[in-house]
Amino acid sequence: RDAKAKAKYEPEVFRDSIFQLIEDVDPTDYTKFSSVLDTAGNTLDYRRYGDSFFELFVTGGLIAPGGIINDDEEYGKFPFSLFVLAAGDDPLAGAQRWGGLILKLTRRYKYLERAFAESSAHILKNIHRYTEAENKMLALGVGVLVSEGFLTLEPLKGLQDDHLTKDGLALRFLTDMLRVYLKENNINQLHKALVKAKVGDLIEFFPTNKRDEDCFARHFEAEDMPVLIELHAATLAAAQRNAFVDDISSILRQAREEESDDDEEEDRDEFIQATNLQVAKAAKAAMRTHKWEQHKTVSLVWDGIMNAVTWSFKAEQIEAQLLRQIQRHSPVLELLTTEPKSEIALLKHVQLYAHNEPRVTKYFGRIVLELYNTDVLSDSAIIFWATKGAKPEGKSGFLKQTEALIKKLEALEDESEDDE
Repeated sequence: RDAKAKAKYEPEVFRDSIFQLIEDVDPTDYTKFSSVLDTAGNTLDYRRYGDSFFELFVTGGLIAPGGIINDDEEYGKFPFSLFVLAAGDDPLAGAQRWGGLILKLTRRYKYLERAFAESSAHILKNIHRYTEAENKMLALGVGVLVSEGFLTLEPLKGLQDDHLTKDGLALRFLTDMLRVYLKENNINQLHKALVKAKVGDLIEFFPTNKRDEDCFARHFEAEDMPVLIELHAATLAAAQRNAFVDDISSILRQAREEESDDDEEEDRDEFIQATNLQVAKAAKAAMRTHKWEQHKTVSLVWDGIMNAVTWSFKAEQIEAQLLRQIQRHSPVLELLTTEPKSEIALLKHVQLYAHNEPRVTKYFGRIVLELYNTDVLSDSAIIFWATKGAKPEGKSGFLKQTEALIKKLEALEDESEDDE
C-alpha cells in the first residue's frame, strides 16, 4: 500500500493510508490522533479526498453507490469515526469527542469545512440505508457540529424527500438532532438557523399524511419539546401575516394596472374607492379568520399599501409617491383606527417603517401630517406618541421632524380646554 495517495484518485488507497498512519495510535489517545492527522496533511491530499475523509470520519468506512458503507477489509471501521465513538455507554459524550476532533482538524485545514459540509448532505440522504442505531449516532453528531457552528442546517433539506419522510425516518432524525442542538442553543437561535439555511417549516419533515397541527403538537409533546410547538405556531402565524400583506399588495398593484390615466377624475375616484373597499373587506375577513385584533391588522395593511409602490429611482420623486399612496388609501387605514390603541399601534409601526426604509426616513414628519389631515390619526394619538409612546428607533430625529406639528396640536388642545 502506498502511504502517499496524493498522486492517485483512489478513495480506497486514501482510506488505507489513513489507517496505516494511525495503526499504532491508541483508540483513546485523541491528542496523538489529532497530531498525526495534522502532520499527515503535508503528504495526503485532504483537499481532493475531502468527501471520502468525512465519510470515513462519520461512518467508519466509505459510502458506495446506493448508500452501502464499505469498511476496510483489513482494519474494519475507522476507530475515531462517529459510528464507533458514539457507540458506547454515553453516545452523546462520544459524539462530542468526535466533534472536537473534527473542529481541531478543520482549524488547521480550513478548506475541509466546505468539503465536510457538502459530504454531510450526501451522508444524510442515505439514512434509509443505515441502522436505527447508526441514525441515532448520526443525529447526535450533526447536532453537535451544528451547535458548534461548524455545520449549518442546510443539509437537513435533503431529509424532506418523500422516501425519507414517509416512514418517519426524517422526523426521528430531526427530533434527535434538535434535542442535542437545544441543549446548547435557545429557540430563537434555532429559528434564525432555520431561516438562514432556508429549511422551511419543520412540519415538512413529517410523513405527508401527518402534516397537520394536531400531529405536530402530539409528536413534540410526547418528546417533551414544547418549544418546537411554540416555534411552529409562531412560524405559521408569521406566514399568515406575510401572505395577508402580499394579498393586499397584489390587490393594489392589480388595481393600478387596470386604472387608466385617461379616466375622468370622478371615475378614477370611484375606482379608488372600490379598491379601498376590496382591501377593507380582505382585512375584515382576515381578522375573522385569524382572530386578529384591529391594532395588529392596521399595521399589516400599512405594509401592504407601501409594498405596492413601485418606487422611483429618482430621489426627488419619492416624497410625492409616498404621499400620493397615503392619500389614495387613507380611507382603509381610517376604518382600522377606530380605537386609540390602533392609532398608537399604527404610528409606532410607521415610525419603525420609516426607520428601516432609508428612502422615506426624512419624510416621517410629512407622513404623520398626512395621516392627521386624512383623519387616520387624531391629535391625542400623535401627542401621546410624542410624549410617551415613541419607540427608541430614530426617536430623536423623528421627534424633531414632527416638532412643529406637535406644538400646534398641543396649542389646539390647550385652547379646547380653555373654552371648556
